[in-house]
Amino acid sequence: MANKTYAGNNMMMNQYKFTNAVKAAIGISALSLALVGCGSDGKDGEDGDNGNIGVDIQQATSLKANILHATITEGVVAVDFELLTANGVAVSGLESFEDINALGFGVAKLDALQKRSRPLPGFDSPAPEAEQYKGVKATQWTSYINTLKEPGSIADGQDLPEGWDKHQGPQLQANIETSCKTDCIEVLGHGEYRYTFSKALSDYEQIEGLDTTFNAELTHRITLELKPTNVVSNATLINTHYDFIPALDRAAEADETRNLVALQESCIRCHNDDYEHAWAPKLSLHGGKRIEIENCVVCHTSYSGDPETGATIDFGSMLHQIHKGDYFMIGYGGKAHDYSNATFPADSKSCQSCHIEGETAPAQADNFHFHRQEACLSCHEKFAAPEWDGTARGLFHSEQFPQYIEGDCAACHADASNPMGAAKFHLNKELTLTSAKEAYKFSVANGVYDADLQTLTFNVSFSGQGGLAPHEDEAINALNVQIVENQHNDFADVWKMSRGDLTATHKMVNLADQAAIEAGEISVEASADGYQYTVQLTGIEFETGALMSHLNICASRDTQATVACSEEHILATVTTNPAAFATIGEVASLRFNSASESACQACHDDAIDLSFHQRTSCGSCHMPDSKEQPLSLTDGSCVSCHKGQALHAVADGAFKGSRVGLENSLDYKVMIHTLHANKRTKVNSNRNETITFTKHYGDCASCHEKGQLALENTANLPAVLNQGENGSDDIREYSPIAAACGSCHTKASYPAHVESNGGVFGAPLGSYSGSESCATCHAEGKSFGVDKVHPVNYK
Repeated sequence: MANKTYAGNNMMMNQYKFTNAVKAAIGISALSLALVGCGSDGKDGEDGDNGNIGVDIQQATSLKANILHATITEGVVAVDFELLTANGVAVSGLESFEDINALGFGVAKLDALQKRSRPLPGFDSPAPEAEQYKGVKATQWTSYINTLKEPGSIADGQDLPEGWDKHQGPQLQANIETSCKTDCIEVLGHGEYRYTFSKALSDYEQIEGLDTTFNAELTHRITLELKPTNVVSNATLINTHYDFIPALDRAAEADETRNLVALQESCIRCHNDDYEHAWAPKLSLHGGKRIEIENCVVCHTSYSGDPETGATIDFGSMLHQIHKGDYFMIGYGGKAHDYSNATFPADSKSCQSCHIEGETAPAQADNFHFHRQEACLSCHEKFAAPEWDGTARGLFHSEQFPQYIEGDCAACHADASNPMGAAKFHLNKELTLTSAKEAYKFSVANGVYDADLQTLTFNVSFSGQGGLAPHEDEAINALNVQIVENQHNDFADVWKMSRGDLTATHKMVNLADQAAIEAGEISVEASADGYQYTVQLTGIEFETGALMSHLNICASRDTQATVACSEEHILATVTTNPAAFATIGEVASLRFNSASESACQACHDDAIDLSFHQRTSCGSCHMPDSKEQPLSLTDGSCVSCHKGQALHAVADGAFKGSRVGLENSLDYKVMIHTLHANKRTKVNSNRNETITFTKHYGDCASCHEKGQLALENTANLPAVLNQGENGSDDIREYSPIAAACGSCHTKASYPAHVESNGGVFGAPLGSYSGSESCATCHAEGKSFGVDKVHPVNYK
């Protein structure tokens, strides 16, 4: 009964609530109508100010800074800048971030070149009298913050080269202001700040002989570096700069400043910009704080040096020597920096490996044409005679340089008669090769193999000088076509595959060989856009294969034009895309390409030194005329010989000279991985295979494009063969994907993982049957794909 009473009361209460709610709503509506009918008795209130949206710097996961404005008033520099996240959200709290790891500002003027004092300590000769500058001199950065540094203590336990201190003595060093940090910061607005330098420009240390006079008409540069914590993060590390003209109170135009090299285009194309990875080689220095060229040059000025060794720290000169593997200096805390093991993958004499010119280059990209003391001595100083007085003038104004004897000042001192100065000589080879290559174009089409006649027929599109055919043009040294049989899996006859007899699977023909044409080995007929060639392949049973071609052109350094090959010349080489061939009635298909030629050339340019092959039979195909002849690295030219089945050498059924261990394999994919990861343990007697790879060797995108790591093509290749530990008759097999990955993955557990998934790793000859299943999990895009388990950074 009680329950029923409760339920009834509840219903009455609900009904009461509903009735009163309806009445209230009706009442409010009526009141609203009444008000409308009577008109408004006031106005709407104004909107309040929007609240600030932002994030505190100590919680920000990304940062970027923009310098908005800079002024120099009575010598005091003030810099206005904004601090944002990567998404443009304002960042607050900088002024109160007392424990910030690094906050530094630099200031420099763009003025006449100021040279480092020479001769260095250790030379007996007195300094020559001051000379008047000749020709064109590019302006240089002069920092307002400098100090005269004395030699300091050297950290113990370091291996120092003999004579490292022979030029020890005081040296000027430019610097930036890093001690004031947040004490010099004031807040201008939400996410906007002003940094005021702690001193007027004239109050910084003034050093005799160094001109730091303020001139408001000159272009000035402000640099900002910010690193919130001691943890290096790409997302929060800031280097930025602002070029401006104080007298005009505006930012400098591109042609009013000095930017010679673009970091991404010239440096990061070969170096690594993963600044935070623990073991990736990084293009960042000084505690991981400095990464931008524009910031670096404010300290690495033309007059700066290392007091412990006398080495220059001029930016250009220092980099020249580092890339040559010939630089040693003592840095912060007495720590030695020895770059004698650095390797440079391109032609070290080619200025344009780094100094890239063209429409998209920085406005002052050609400033390297103009000579200056430290840049020139960075190479020439090493070849100075023993009696050299240690000065630039004493070296270049000598009999070592015939231009000086002949009175040809413009050979170094650029002027109207030769605006390139010494660069005319430095770029001579490159300009000659470029000119010659631009004069010719060619391509090779897919071919047809006639098994009955043992002939291969294909078309070559060709245009050169005077409408001549390749064999008629005296400037053509060779038009080489490399004919290579496709690789096949023949698990039933592994020994036959490993025979190492390349003559049965590989042939080189020179389409410009007049003697071969006259002998009937090559026939040629004119076609619509070039020529049709038929090549005799007697004794060879190719079914399908590839054609890799390159054109060698003779050119004169004197005229930078093509010349008859009977005259003195250098060789320019033009390559083209690979083609394919198949027997009559079959479709020719190109070999798969698992690496990026553009990625290779980003570091190597056109200077692939294959001089090693000149000492072997390989030279008959690879290097018939020039040790610097460049070839494509990914078109199959290299892999046609560096196959996993062809051991180092085979004769009379016995393997000779083969190499122990997968890490020393000559299989192309394994060799390239082990070289770049510096995993090889055998060094050839005539070359150093230890290299300093400047990218992150775990980043597959260093060499591969997206889509090239599907692995199904690799899985279809034959096993890689290599000599075992027990002598030349002990031949071991490695399944193809496992071999490539094993170049870097050397843990003891790796072979078991391979074998549990159908592969073999160091198994006896004849063990592998093509059952490797690595691609199931590790192909690109899979759950454990190589693009996921490695730090792959596709641009």
